[in-house]
Amino acid sequence: MSDTNEGIPIDNAEWQKIVKSIPVVCDITETTAEGVVRQVLKSVFEKNGLPMDKLDAMVSTVVAHSQDSHGDIGFAAMHGFAILHGYVSGLENLLAGIGIFQHGHSIDFNAIDGSKTHIFFVIVCSSPNHAGYRQFLARLCRCLISDDMVSRLASVSTRNDLEALLSSH
Repeated sequence: MSDTNEGIPIDNAEWQKIVKSIPVVCDITETTAEGVVRQVLKSVFEKNGLPMDKLDAMVSTVVAHSQDSHGDIGFAAMHGFAILHGYVSGLENLLAGIGIFQHGHSIDFNAIDGSKTHIFFVIVCSSPNHAGYRQFLARLCRCLISDDMVSRLASVSTRNDLEALLSSH
């Protein structure tokens, strides 16, 4: 699928649709980057009725796409959050999930600013040219850089909390 919307901001209806579909893992229990990706993607699979026998392949894809040239995972990791992504051919819809370490927990995710990471967005779509992918990513990044957003996200404990917080941006 080609990206026919390149340069056009994601409209509020599409943003709301994606936000409503994002599962929230409010207390990450994993202690490795791959484990966090697996825990978040498992919730994405469950919410979207995807076959669990494809989970390992999608975790591997996200981990591979999120590694830097040294093999460290850390794509867009800074200020306490990371945005990880992967591409799976044949996937029609953009899928996303969020995982949050609570109670002050975090892990070293090789963030570019050296900070520990406690909020993880995982995005999966068919390709970097998937219609709406860049627009969703741009809007998500604008949300994350707004005042106190990372600390407000860290306090999310329900799906409704996440919707209210992201819907306002």
